[in-house]
Amino acid sequence: MTEAPVEKVEDGRLLAETVIAHIRNLIATGRLTQGGRVKELEISNELGISRGPVREAVRRLSASGLLIASQNLGSSVIVLNSDTVRQAYHVREALESLAASLAAQNMDQSERQALIDMLNEHEKVMENTSPTAYPAGRSDWDFHLRILRGSQNDFIWRICGIELRDIMALMRAQHISSEKRGMRALQEHRWIAEAIFEGHSDLAGTLMASHIRASRDNLLLGMNKIATTPIATKVMRT
Repeated sequence: MTEAPVEKVEDGRLLAETVIAHIRNLIATGRLTQGGRVKELEISNELGISRGPVREAVRRLSASGLLIASQNLGSSVIVLNSDTVRQAYHVREALESLAASLAAQNMDQSERQALIDMLNEHEKVMENTSPTAYPAGRSDWDFHLRILRGSQNDFIWRICGIELRDIMALMRAQHISSEKRGMRALQEHRWIAEAIFEGHSDLAGTLMASHIRASRDNLLLGMNKIATTPIATKVMRT
């Protein structure tokens, strides 16, 4: 009987990163939703790897707050509530508005142009798919990530780009699937990008803060609509 190959520690870490990216993609594309179980065996088979890296990925995503571990049911995606959304968006508003201001000061010309080019691509995708829904997946997150990177502030990047990344991706997936403010979000992104492009630091920060508040309010509105539907209300009461 041939034994399964033993994975090296380095290989296991790389495979865990692959699993993390896979789980993030499942959430971004709506295949894995709030409260959904993370089926380790299914992921292992789908990626053609052993269960070890999958368990490591789940452990790390649990540490980030994206997954909740249960002794009997395994791990599942957290279920958002209004307090979680408000707290996370308060942090985003404070730090990402500062990041936009710093990006207007610190980004070089090619980085500024890349923001404009990215939004042109987003618009093309929306024209070819749906003019009311912002492109799903990483598109919207990449715009914010580039600004966070462009701020050249390691502390802002660590908090918003790493520690809050998974929670915000889940919120964004919920937002994209439940709210139809795609063209408005695109326009808000353009205003921010143009302010950064022109080097208007204070304006970029103000526009980013306004954009994040609008995103938060629309997400909370969508969550409230879902919670108050007859079916959802019945489930909550049982």
